Amino acid sequence: MIELASQIVGGMKSYFDSLLRKDSETGFLYLFDDELGDRASCCTTGLAASLYVLDGKMNSGGDGFEVARLLMEEVRKRQLPSGAFGQPFYVKKGDPDTIDIAEIGAVANSLYHVYKATGSEAAKESLLASANYLLTQVAAQNPGVVLKRPNGEFDVLNGDMYAAHTFGRAYELSGNPAYLEKVHHIFTHLADRFGKNEQGWWPYIENWDGSVFMGNSVLYQATILAFAHPALPLLDNSLRERWSMVSAEALNTMVQAIKQPPSEETEATWWTRDWSNGWELYLAFWRSASTPDIQLIGKARFIEVLEDIGDYGQELFRPKIQNDVPDRTPVTTTFRKAAGFVGIAANIVLDDWESEGQGEKVHFV
Repeated sequence: MIELASQIVGGMKSYFDSLLRKDSETGFLYLFDDELGDRASCCTTGLAASLYVLDGKMNSGGDGFEVARLLMEEVRKRQLPSGAFGQPFYVKKGDPDTIDIAEIGAVANSLYHVYKATGSEAAKESLLASANYLLTQVAAQNPGVVLKRPNGEFDVLNGDMYAAHTFGRAYELSGNPAYLEKVHHIFTHLADRFGKNEQGWWPYIENWDGSVFMGNSVLYQATILAFAHPALPLLDNSLRERWSMVSAEALNTMVQAIKQPPSEETEATWWTRDWSNGWELYLAFWRSASTPDIQLIGKARFIEVLEDIGDYGQELFRPKIQNDVPDRTPVTTTFRKAAGFVGIAANIVLDDWESEGQGEKVHFV
């Protein structure tokens, strides 16, 4: 893991460093997303902060922890009063940012690890505020469903797991039983829904009556499995055993599906059909410790990308699709894609070190 951490920091830190700016009025440090033409989103800033946590753990004389702490101050300052995070991509200029709990779920683990490593109260406050917001978004129709967007009319199942993941990390920092209760509600709901419409699958979206609104997705199924992992120790034995059986079948379905190109049957969400760059897929494989062959697929892909970063740097993440809608912000940016990869890769290392009881130690390369 130390070698992996070294590759992450060595490959991407100089790029992130080049985007650091200091607010002339407040003195707060922030990251500037040059293609967005504005400050990086709270989510991508938090993901980038996990790289600086790795840097701090590996280099005791460096400033990694301090940079991570300062970035958390920026995230907390810009977090919406509701506790949600705004998503600034593909938004009509002049309109408010989109509210989507994926922005919370994707960064929750980074907020947790920044607090554990640096003691940043801003990171802890931000995580707990996010969890409190999610409590307000529990669907009236089902206590195991959390609306992916305000006033949502469907059950987006990977969004439920984003919420459970956030509740789990928030519970670990607060001991609030309301968070733990939601973890159990959501895992039970997802276990109940697995295979109900097609054996081996969760659909991307279900209607309230359980029928399919939008079909199967390898990548979103992978998101459910990958983001479940940190919360598994919080489950009672019976639910953990049940989840183990569900996840094994779901994982096998994914492994079989990726033997063929994406199709309507395996990736109904057209925007997620680039499996080679779907980091949640390889994260799910990496975390399948009970199946070494599958785990190797995940590890090999992350190692391959880190080696490519050594050759190409951030250019590896430059979007292939250009924004051709002049009155909207970009669909995505190089920084967003880079932060997404780095956040997942860094948290693999941080989760592993924590599970080995090394979470508070400094690691030297």
